[in-house]
This record gives sequence, structure tokens and C-alpha cells, in this order.
Amino acid sequence: MNEQQQLNDLISDIEYLQYEAQSLSNVIESVPYSEKPLGGESIIENLMSVHSAQSSILEIFNDLDEKGMDIDINNYSVFDRVELTEQEIGDQNVKDLIQEIEKTRSSLTKIISDKPQAFFSLEFEEENSPVTVLDLLLEMVQRERNSLKEIANLVLTYQKDRQFQREISGKK
Repeated sequence: MNEQQQLNDLISDIEYLQYEAQSLSNVIESVPYSEKPLGGESIIENLMSVHSAQSSILEIFNDLDEKGMDIDINNYSVFDRVELTEQEIGDQNVKDLIQEIEKTRSSLTKIISDKPQAFFSLEFEEENSPVTVLDLLLEMVQRERNSLKEIANLVLTYQKDRQFQREISGKK
């Protein structure tokens, strides 16, 4: 696959993940999005990690425009997972967060679409290993897919649990 096709596929993936986030807003209020499953992250923490990663990448792109290659990628916490206390989780508005994800994703998609192909070959040092802008974006997409898959599994589990509870209540 040539680099231009890879970029086109990447942009399509990024746009598709935006639509997945939008579709979440239709079901998110019907599930306990603040509950942490045993040993896992709550839905809202997963969403905040997605938002944090794409916001960090936007910040990197803005800094590249302003400072050129004079940035240290290790100063950005691109893929750090967000962990919240119960209080912090309760303070979050999931609908607002999804809207922020959509807005940031739209900005990211526009910036990526407007960049010349050479931009994606720019190379950074990350923990003594070379990484390109394209590598960074591909990793973001992969991690988001995993997060959204985990969210979808949690939503499905919560919906099945609720259905099971209704069936039990109906038999009494």
C-alpha cells in the first residue's frame, strides 16, 4: 500500500471513529457510565482517555506549526490513561465530554486533511526510538478502537444485566 493510500485510510478511520463516538451519545445515558468494572476503567474514563490522546496530538501539531521540529515528544502525555476518583467521575458530564470528543476530532480531521504528505514522515525520538507523525496517528487510532470496543462491551453487558433483572422481576 502506498503512503497516500495509507493516509487516506487513516483519515477515513479517524472520521469513522468520530461517528462511533456520536453513536455512543444515543445509548450512553441508559447505562451506568461512571461504574468501574472490577479491575477496569469506567466508560467515562475510557472516553476521557480518548479525548486526552487526541487533544495531546492536536497540541503536538500546533506546537510543530509554531516551533518546528524543536519539540520533545516525551513532554506530551499522549497515551496516558485517565484515572479518576469516584468524586471526579461523578463530576463529569458524559454528554459534554462526547461533544468535546466530536469537536476535537473534527479539528484533528481537518488539520490532518490539510497537511502535506511529507508532514506525516516527520520523525521524533520517543524513548530513544524513532516515531513518525504517521506512526503516532496510527497508534492513536488503534488505541481508540480498543477503547471504543471496551466501551461497547460494557454497554452491552450493562444492557444484558438490566434485561436479566427485568426478567427476574417479572417472574416474581
